[in-house]
Amino acid sequence: MKEELVAGTRGSALALAQTESVIDLLKRRNKGLSVRTQIIKTSGDDLHRKPNSKLTGKDSFTREIDFALIKGEIDFAVHSLKDVPVEKTAGLQSKKLEIAAFPKRESPYDVLIPKNKDSKLESLRENARVGTSSLRRGIQLKLIRPDLEIVEIHGNVPTRIKKMCDGENENLDAIVLAEAGLKRLNIKYDSRNVISRKVMLPAVGQGCLAVTVRSKDYKSTRIIKSIDDKKTRLCVTAERSFSKELGGGCNTPIAALATFNRGRIRLEGLIVGESKMTGGIKSKFVIRNAKEGKPKGAQNLGRKLAQHLKAMSK
Repeated sequence: MKEELVAGTRGSALALAQTESVIDLLKRRNKGLSVRTQIIKTSGDDLHRKPNSKLTGKDSFTREIDFALIKGEIDFAVHSLKDVPVEKTAGLQSKKLEIAAFPKRESPYDVLIPKNKDSKLESLRENARVGTSSLRRGIQLKLIRPDLEIVEIHGNVPTRIKKMCDGENENLDAIVLAEAGLKRLNIKYDSRNVISRKVMLPAVGQGCLAVTVRSKDYKSTRIIKSIDDKKTRLCVTAERSFSKELGGGCNTPIAALATFNRGRIRLEGLIVGESKMTGGIKSKFVIRNAKEGKPKGAQNLGRKLAQHLKAMSK
């Protein structure tokens, strides 16, 4: 019998591209599977339509989709892991939902997109204006280029690029975007402008997708688990444990990246103290460190690194 599932997703170009990548992978692993996509508008989408709108919670980009999943309107949801709070959301808290798969991670790194295609981070003019919606990115940029003016800019990936290129009241010299999003949207960029992890640690879970199902929907769970990547799951477990221990959410300047190193997990983390973007990037301190551990102890590794950085900040 031919199996059919309904996938829930946001309607942005990136969200749809991510969902298509998941569907393609599912079909390769499950012969005869049919998947239909259902677009669901979330409260967080207002941020992209209205420049002055504010997020209505840490699960703003996932809440409505997860509720549709709980009600059985869809069979699984595809989220950017960065949008999934480390604190349990309503559905996860009641154990009605679970993340059944973390597909293999795309690039976790950030990329500088300059208006002048020949520019590099080090060659941007003095006091150049760089656009980003991320306090994490802004703070790390200022560490290596204190002269830069960080400009808060919102919108989906194509919108941000258009704002810079068209000069829509921004007069930006460059913007910083996630490499994973550029790859998934097939947007060309100069690979030499990928920012090294030594310069900029990414957001927790950057480049990763989370595929959520109803906990007792055994058929969907079985199918979705076929695309779970073990190494990705272990790495994001460490990163999200680090963030949770620090009380972090999508608007908190926390950075972390876990990678495999000779059979062990190496977790690098960064925390910032008393920081803000409005009125210019300011931070009392920036602390960065790393720890290694066995894969089976990924969750504990994240917790230990967070505790270590908190102790260093005192």
